[in-house]
Amino acid sequence: MATIITKYSDYIIRPIDYFIDLIKSELDMRDVSGLTDDRIQIINVSKQHPIVTMMANKLSSRETERSNILPAISVTPSNPVEEGFTLGQSFQPEIIDDDFIAVLKAFLAMADKDIQKEVLITKNQIELILAAYKRAEPGGLRAEVHEWRKNDEINISLWSETPDIDMLIGNVMDSLFADLQVGFAGDNSEIHNMKWRVTKGLTNFNFGRVLFGTEYSLTFMNTYNNYTIYSDNVIDGHDFVGTFEISGEE
Repeated sequence: MATIITKYSDYIIRPIDYFIDLIKSELDMRDVSGLTDDRIQIINVSKQHPIVTMMANKLSSRETERSNILPAISVTPSNPVEEGFTLGQSFQPEIIDDDFIAVLKAFLAMADKDIQKEVLITKNQIELILAAYKRAEPGGLRAEVHEWRKNDEINISLWSETPDIDMLIGNVMDSLFADLQVGFAGDNSEIHNMKWRVTKGLTNFNFGRVLFGTEYSLTFMNTYNNYTIYSDNVIDGHDFVGTFEISGEE
């Protein structure tokens, strides 16, 4: 019998935050002001669709804020239309050693939101693992790692007040996607099997003027890992979560 200490998960990328950070970084490297003849100084990038933001401001009569919203890019979740799970699943036992613990300790110095961009774990869980590691005999603390892959899908929306700015931002996004498929050096992309669909030439008449938009739907393969941290010894007290039998062990 073994005792479960805690469970957590990680992923190659956290899709929404990953793409927001990526788009902001890309725009920072582009001379947006120069490309637009000083008409645009900044392009807002957020998790909320710009039309939703404008509608919320309209309902609350915050008309003075409306001029600061566009042009805007939003990254939002989508309901996947591709197959959910692919390429099978695998389990791998791993002995927790000093290197494993060093990675966890590095997270303790980070803000919670930054930790969660890489792994779904809390600092309380990390402290629990560190305490169990300190008590355990060498090789006595282990992780059962369950790797699985699935298709993730997100929507990226571009909206602006003129068609030429809409097309310009769309061209920037197209070039970003092309780079993303291969990675900076041509072979190191974190995104696999990426495909996208695009709808161009969208218009909206709900805000007293014509707005122009482009919508992208991206699908890509993401890799996830579930970690079950367990000890060969039965632990009593507040650390106890549950026990289980390890396959193949007496």
